[in-house]
Amino acid sequence: MAPLRSHLAHLFETERTGRRVSFWHGARSLQESFYRDYFESLARRYPKFTFHLALSDPQPEDNWQSHTGLIHEVLLENYLAKQPDPTSIEYYLCGPPVMIQAALNILGSLNVDMGQIAFDEF
Repeated sequence: MAPLRSHLAHLFETERTGRRVSFWHGARSLQESFYRDYFESLARRYPKFTFHLALSDPQPEDNWQSHTGLIHEVLLENYLAKQPDPTSIEYYLCGPPVMIQAALNILGSLNVDMGQIAFDEF
């Protein structure tokens, strides 16, 4: 998570990029959602940045009303399936090996070239 946060901070707060960036983050519950306030603030300040959070195991106290499920499945259903050409997008992945592999499998099934995908497993 920290590498992506650093990358996004550099893109928007240092370079002041005009690129459109859609950031999808998965966590078990709100308690395990790191940097949420920062990403929500970034989305408010930069209209070309969108932040989407999916919880795989929301707790009752989360009162969660948004995306639920594993992040790679939520991403496929709510973003990738709606893209006219997923092969024209650059992808940056960060997470545990199982999640990275699942995301790579999905992107491969959409014919995304590995040269368009960077990832950091932890």
